[in-house]
Amino acid sequence: MTIKFKSTFVRGEPIQIVESLVGLKDIRVLAYRRIGRDVELVIEQTVIQRTCPNCSGAGQIKERPTVRYVDLPVYGQPMRLAWRKHRLICRRTDCVGASWTSADHRIAAKNCLLTTRCAKWATVQVGTGRAVSDVAGELSCDWHTVNDAVMTYRRALLAADRRRLNATTAIGLDETSFVKLCSRRGRSYATTVADVANHQIIEILPTRSYVDVAGWIDRQPDAWKHRIRFGARDMSNTYAAVNTVMLPRAAQVVDPFHCVQLANRALDEIRRRVQREQEGHRGRRHDPLYRVRRVLLTGEERLDAKATQRLSSLLQLGDPHGEVALAYRVKERIREFYRCTDIDTARGMLSELIEHCLHPGLPPEPNKLGSCDPSVGPVLR
Repeated sequence: MTIKFKSTFVRGEPIQIVESLVGLKDIRVLAYRRIGRDVELVIEQTVIQRTCPNCSGAGQIKERPTVRYVDLPVYGQPMRLAWRKHRLICRRTDCVGASWTSADHRIAAKNCLLTTRCAKWATVQVGTGRAVSDVAGELSCDWHTVNDAVMTYRRALLAADRRRLNATTAIGLDETSFVKLCSRRGRSYATTVADVANHQIIEILPTRSYVDVAGWIDRQPDAWKHRIRFGARDMSNTYAAVNTVMLPRAAQVVDPFHCVQLANRALDEIRRRVQREQEGHRGRRHDPLYRVRRVLLTGEERLDAKATQRLSSLLQLGDPHGEVALAYRVKERIREFYRCTDIDTARGMLSELIEHCLHPGLPPEPNKLGSCDPSVGPVLR
């Protein structure tokens, strides 16, 4: 049996060992420093561009500025790289380019205070759900330093990642109260564009206006727009117009949250109206309808036998004409409709719901539910 020996590359010089541990190409380690709890390595490039980028003439070194970057921690110690750069000037007096500074994206990107490997690592960490402050604490640097690097690499990653757009056949539009602008009811709203089919966010737009949301969809490839079969949205007329104009082939779908929220709102309006008609005042502590207000908004499947009996008894006391009970059954029927997985059964349930809510003998609140555009309802799961 022949024993095969593996060749091993060994470095004996200490400076060569340090350069191998740093792991950057075409650099030379000049010094080692310890500043507080941070470790700093001073490096310089061994290969620099000495030709002028404008006229290709010979250049000469003018200055040696030092730029400090945050690097990945080493053995639990925060690490800094102090890069002694080369600033050169062109020897030709008629050259329009005054000077240039050596750069290497393998070490660090332009306008980024994190090294390239550190910035990529931080972007991955934030992308997996870690807070920017948590990553900044591990790197022992400022929050803005990490956030600026993540934003820089995020744009490049999003521009290169086309799968998040190509995979979807259903998008959802929803608004979010993003930030309070001032002390007087001023708020900025953002629009979230989500991939409903694959459960991920595609884009966040810093506005909810029709022009901006429709403009984003218009900038997407035609092939992507033709693949969209469904458009989920809330009750907003703006998003309805966006889907109608920009995605005319897509079936519009009202998402369950907003539709059930609308049913709960109608149920609460009926409860308050019946309360005033029966008692002549707003709900008070011992009034039957006031005592049952939270139970009415709870899903029926979450109520135990005691809560169900309490609901039935209090409705008999405070709702003699059964208006609140009727609205409660409509709300629960809507929830059952959204849980239905069979498309034909769901269509039948929707038609039955709309016909029932539009019955002239019902209170005005269920009529509002039935008057919603039925074209948005055929496909809900």
